[in-house]
Amino acid sequence: MTDTPATELPVSDSPARGASVRNTSARGATAAPVGLVGLTVSSAPVPVPRLPRLTEELPRTPLAVRDLLRPALLATAETAVAEAGLSPDEVRNMGCVTASNGATAATGTYIAQVLAGPGPRWLAPECFLYYSPHALTGELSIALDLDGHAVTLTGAAAGVDALGYAALMVRSGRCRSVLVSAAHWPRPATPDDESVPLLTTAAAILGSGGDGDGDGGGSVDSWGGVTGWHPGGNHPAVREGDPAGSTDGPGTDVTAPFAALARWRASRGTRGVELAGGGSRLTVVAGDGT
Repeated sequence: MTDTPATELPVSDSPARGASVRNTSARGATAAPVGLVGLTVSSAPVPVPRLPRLTEELPRTPLAVRDLLRPALLATAETAVAEAGLSPDEVRNMGCVTASNGATAATGTYIAQVLAGPGPRWLAPECFLYYSPHALTGELSIALDLDGHAVTLTGAAAGVDALGYAALMVRSGRCRSVLVSAAHWPRPATPDDESVPLLTTAAAILGSGGDGDGDGGGSVDSWGGVTGWHPGGNHPAVREGDPAGSTDGPGTDVTAPFAALARWRASRGTRGVELAGGGSRLTVVAGDGT
C-alpha cells in the first residue's frame, strides 16, 4: 500500500487491544480519500447490569433491564454530528455503520441470568433489543432520524472495517455522508467479579471528497480522509488459512482505531497513518482542515 518504510507503533496508551497505527506515505493509494469531518471518543466507568441478590429487588414491571450502552453511544454520535455541522436534511440522508465486538454481551449475560434464575416473568419480550448488536444501529437510526443505508459489523476487525466500509458507501454513491460508530463494554471476567469496566463509545462522520472543499455536506472542512481499506482476517473470504484471522480475540476493543485516529488528529500530523486491527487496515491522510 505504501512505497516507503514504515515503523509500527502499538497503541499502548489506551486500555484497548487490537489496534495499531503507523506513519506512512499517501503514495500508492488507489482511491480518492473520503473526508472526515467529525470525531468523538468517550470513555467512563459504567457498572454492568447485575442480578439482584433477592427477588424482591427486581422491579415490579416485567422489564428488568435498563440499558446503559445505547444512550451512551447515542450521546457520542450526537456530538460527532454537531461537530460536522450537518443540516437536518443532511443528517436525515446519512448512512449508518456500527461496529461492535460483544459490547452488548454484558446486558445479554444479565438477561440470561434472569431467565436461568428468577425466570422469564421478570423479562418483557422487548428485552432482546438490548443484547442484539443490531439494536445499536437501530437506536442511532431511529433517534437521529437517519434514512440512509444502515449496516452492523461485528468481530475483532469491526472498528477498522466500519471506517473502510463507510468510505466505500460514500465513494459508491449510496450515501453522501455516513455516521460510523463503535462501542466497547467488556464483561466482568467472572460472575463474582464486581469491578466496574470502562464503557467506551466512538463516532466519526465521513463525507464525500476529503480535500476540504465541503462537498460531503456540512459547514466544516475535512481534517482527514480515509482510503486504502483492506479487509482482513475476520472476513469469511480470507479467514481460512490466513494468520490474520487468528489475531485479536473476543475482547478486542473496536473503538481503538477511533482513539488512535483522535490522537493523530490532536497531534496535527500532516503525514498519513495506517490504522490496523483484527487483520484489516486502512490509511488516513490529512485534509485541508487539519
